[in-house]
Amino acid sequence: MYKFPEQFSTLNKASIDSFVAFAGITSTSAERFVEFQLKAAKAAFEDTVKSVRTVASIKDPQEFLQFGSTALQPAAEKAVAYARQLYALASESQSEITKFVDEHVTEFNKQVVSYLDDAAKTGPAGSDVAVAAAKSAVAAANQAYDVFTKAGRQFAEVTETTVQAVANAGIRAANTTPPAGKKKAA
Repeated sequence: MYKFPEQFSTLNKASIDSFVAFAGITSTSAERFVEFQLKAAKAAFEDTVKSVRTVASIKDPQEFLQFGSTALQPAAEKAVAYARQLYALASESQSEITKFVDEHVTEFNKQVVSYLDDAAKTGPAGSDVAVAAAKSAVAAANQAYDVFTKAGRQFAEVTETTVQAVANAGIRAANTTPPAGKKKAA
């Protein structure tokens, strides 16, 4: 007796449940990004209004130059903080998705191997060769997935290191910028 239709139905139901769970993860992630962007836009607008009011109240050119030099560092620090927070959100989302995919790939592979074992037991004579080939294909796919996952993790680590280095360089550059109106000696 073949259990294939029952197994296929079970696999389809699990796939639908997985899709719904994945959609939940991605929509929650998108919601966090939108909320972050709205807060950042609101803060940027408030900072702009404050700066425009400050500039409008300036009466002396020297005071204007001083404002320009003192406004650069906080703006650079805010830009770096924004980039770090955005990167943290992206990393968190990527981590949740990776965890989800890892769990579901492992479970799917267990089910496929189990179905193949059942097919080998109940299949016609000679089907063991086809089952062995299918198991070999699953093993090869798992190895490829592992290589891809490791490469992705290494890429994420390199990206994080690069983001930190760029952020630190930006802050250092903002801190070492000479004040406006003063020129370096030639």
